[in-house]
Amino acid sequence: MDLKIKDKIAVITGGGNGIGRAISLCLAAEGAKVVVADLNKDDAAQVIREIKKTGGSGMAIGFNAINSDDVGAMVQRSLETYGTIDILVNNVGGGFGTGYVTEILIDNWDKTIDINLKSAFLCCRAAAQVMTKSKKGRIINISSVSGKTGEALIGAYCAAKFGVIGLTQVLARELARFDITVNAVCPGYVFTPGWEKLAQMLKESYAPFADKSLEEIFETRVKSATPLKRPQTPEEIAYLVAYLASEQAKSITGQAISIDGGAFMG
Repeated sequence: MDLKIKDKIAVITGGGNGIGRAISLCLAAEGAKVVVADLNKDDAAQVIREIKKTGGSGMAIGFNAINSDDVGAMVQRSLETYGTIDILVNNVGGGFGTGYVTEILIDNWDKTIDINLKSAFLCCRAAAQVMTKSKKGRIINISSVSGKTGEALIGAYCAAKFGVIGLTQVLARELARFDITVNAVCPGYVFTPGWEKLAQMLKESYAPFADKSLEEIFETRVKSATPLKRPQTPEEIAYLVAYLASEQAKSITGQAISIDGGAFMG
């Protein structure tokens, strides 16, 4: 299927590794010119090198997604290089600490909300100001299955990802008159660096996990939570993002689409 995104300008935040890397590579393979924006510019540059080896094009930008000046500078550089932004994928995210809400450190709560929700708000706002002028665009926010159902011990992460879905729905209504679609993708269980960090926290904090490897902790969670009893891959998430960015998905907006092995149904 021709997704008709050839030569579209796609900005992927947090595009330097994990799911973001897979999205960057997938959109580039479909012919988009990608801006890989990441806190770690070296990671972003490595992804661009991979893209160029296969004949694609793009550029790497180092930026802090929770700093409004950095976000503005990232968007401005994208405009100076390519003239517009057609697609924005907000993939920046993560968690800081685990524990019951009654015990979580306030600093960890604030950082988790910032990295997941504030980053999406800032990047959506900046990109939408560009897209409304051209009266077209696609915004895809990466939420989580944890943004659809609360889970003990990761309350801040759940709250942030619920917020991303709420932001997605609001923007879908506000931007529809400009022919801009806004959707969320909700991955289930992908063994990314972020999940490795969470598994390490669980290993250190909870006795039942003390003797398990990080992979075993992850597999235990996947098998208990998903009917298909298998994890998802970054590439699977990327293919869904590519479809939502395409012309074929022009009538899909305001949706939070799960890709989670059946963990959440509804």
